[in-house]
Amino acid sequence: MTGPQGFPDFFIIGAPRCGTTSLSRYLTRHPQICFSRPKETHYFAQLSGLPSEDDLQRDYIERFFAHRTADKSATGEGSVSYIHLPEAIEQILHFNPDAKFIAMVRNPLTMLPSYHQKMLFLLQENEADFGRAWALQAARAQGQHLPATCLDPRLLNYGKTARLGAQVERLFNRVGRERVHIIVFDDFTQDTLAVYRTVLDFLGLDYDGQTEFERRFESQMYRFYWLQRLFFITATKGGKYRDTLERSRRKYREDGTKRPNLIRRIIKFNKVPVKPAPLSPQFANTIRDELRDDVRLLGQLLQRDLGYWLATG
Repeated sequence: MTGPQGFPDFFIIGAPRCGTTSLSRYLTRHPQICFSRPKETHYFAQLSGLPSEDDLQRDYIERFFAHRTADKSATGEGSVSYIHLPEAIEQILHFNPDAKFIAMVRNPLTMLPSYHQKMLFLLQENEADFGRAWALQAARAQGQHLPATCLDPRLLNYGKTARLGAQVERLFNRVGRERVHIIVFDDFTQDTLAVYRTVLDFLGLDYDGQTEFERRFESQMYRFYWLQRLFFITATKGGKYRDTLERSRRKYREDGTKRPNLIRRIIKFNKVPVKPAPLSPQFANTIRDELRDDVRLLGQLLQRDLGYWLATG
């Protein structure tokens, strides 16, 4: 690789609710890969300018990749926020011009409700009705009607988050298609092994023999809001995000297993699997109209007909 010692070779950059956490988990188990702890550092999403190499080494490489050993031939991380932040991609390429990028895409009619529920779960969103949250996008972009616990108003720009065609086109144009690997969520769920092996081929790594690919990150919600607010690891404004990520990193032992922790057990108790509420026919049509051209663009970029994503009935 090029760039500072220990800097990642590859990045899983999004999109949200498309299987990036599962893919990261599978890659973490590969003996040749050092994956960041935690999976999503969001380091390049928080910068106001290009960091010095000393700052990068201290605040990024040593913080999130301290467990890297000499037998690891590839290093990666998985911050989904990077896909819609051109400045983050530019900063990554400054330090490693040869970096590779993996992006996962999904039907916006299923991705968006799941993403909205995830924002509710993370206390970034406080409007339980997705239709009303969608209608608030313009006001929130102006700093209005934002939840007090929201880290970044960009998280609640649902329309921009779902414009995967535009994001992939920008990535292709800046990085080059040969260093971008796109995974369609439908393929990932239908034949996970085949997709996993294509990812390893893209990264130039040997197949490690994995055949079991568990799915542990279905949509969920909390039982009690007060308990979620009290214990859930959600950062607030005022510089606490970096401390939160450091606490997350310290939950791992040197061998990669998690340390026992009472708070995490309480957090787990407070989680319940809940499917996102279905979109009303009228609201689904609103999303279709809003994103039809973008889905068509994505299909053209991938040389694949994705029209069935927005089909009715």
